[in-house]
Amino acid sequence: MHQRLRMRRGRQPLVHPALTSSKPYMLGTAVAMAQFGSSLAAFLVLTVFLQSGLGLSALLTAAVTLPGAVGMGISSALAWRLVRRIGPSTVTVGLTLGIGAALTGAAVALCVPTEVLPMALAGTQLMSGTAGGLTVSPNQTQVLQHAPAEAAGVGGGVLQMAQRIAAAICLSAVPAVYLHAASGPPGDGQPRTGYALASCLCAGLLAVALLLSLRRGTTSPSRPSATAPAHHVGAVPRSKEST
Repeated sequence: MHQRLRMRRGRQPLVHPALTSSKPYMLGTAVAMAQFGSSLAAFLVLTVFLQSGLGLSALLTAAVTLPGAVGMGISSALAWRLVRRIGPSTVTVGLTLGIGAALTGAAVALCVPTEVLPMALAGTQLMSGTAGGLTVSPNQTQVLQHAPAEAAGVGGGVLQMAQRIAAAICLSAVPAVYLHAASGPPGDGQPRTGYALASCLCAGLLAVALLLSLRRGTTSPSRPSATAPAHHVGAVPRSKEST
């Protein structure tokens, strides 16, 4: 309301009203918030679990988390190929894989012997990183497609700010769940239980993101008035030639 009032008075709004009135943009931003917060919280909890719960050194902890970075780098570079095949459903695939990786990590923490647990968790990190690479960039592209041209920069800024807010909340809440569940006498398996609970919580956040992403897919596309100039300079003819 305040931003619309500023526009009526001829002033530049801080947040363009077209952003908040675009349901695909708002849903996509919520997807980014849940995914970003979940991934950062999961990484922090894993680091604490490996060092405090299993007694691994910082070097071995980095070795366990390295496959996640490798998987994200490779999947991010190849995500555009999948986008060309299945379009926005790429985000759905990424979120589904991320949920599977988090739940697998919880099961591994509870069932796998300590001797091979770091290697097993490295495998779940590879899955999680691959899922992130298939989710982050395609989702961001979809979100900004629904930002009007005159508010594209603000739309990107709002998206980044929303992700940081989600990260601050998740980095407080999820590790708190782990620390509460892991508190107890050494050697009684409580760190494993805490990590499993935290992983399930991260999977729940990704499930919320998945539902929001599916909900976005059922919404009608936003009006193309903001992108009309692009059509006049040849965007549509190129797409027709490619078909």
